[in-house]
Amino acid sequence: MCVTHTVKDTAARVGLPSRTLRYYDRIGLVCPPRTPAGYRVYGPEEEGRLRFVRRAKMLGFSLEQIRQLIAVAERGSCSAVVPEVERLLDEKIAAIDAQVAELGTFRERLVSFRAGGSSGCGCSSHEVFCGCLQETAPADDAVPAESQRSA
Repeated sequence: MCVTHTVKDTAARVGLPSRTLRYYDRIGLVCPPRTPAGYRVYGPEEEGRLRFVRRAKMLGFSLEQIRQLIAVAERGSCSAVVPEVERLLDEKIAAIDAQVAELGTFRERLVSFRAGGSSGCGCSSHEVFCGCLQETAPADDAVPAESQRSA
């Protein structure tokens, strides 16, 4: 017979909070069997799946992507999962490279603006709103998407 563990013990063994294990059960990502009293019990298969999920999350995969990887693994073997993991990693790397390039361009515009003397525009009248950021400011399209969302 297979040795099983409680939520608390399993959480400690796989390095995840207990509430995360319960959440993964609730969304159907990892479905441990239950005792007659309704307690979740985790065996080696569930622990392995939880470790897989934890590592995938650390690589930045979404829960939906992880669900897809688990589905591939359930249909075959690790050799079927590896190409899919590599494809997802390639997509993530390309997205990060694009973000780095975008941030580099944005940084250059900020440095250029700062070098142009953005401090003290010389406004002397309170009749007109301060013009410190007019004309020489970076174009709106130069602001990274993340910055625009938080504005």
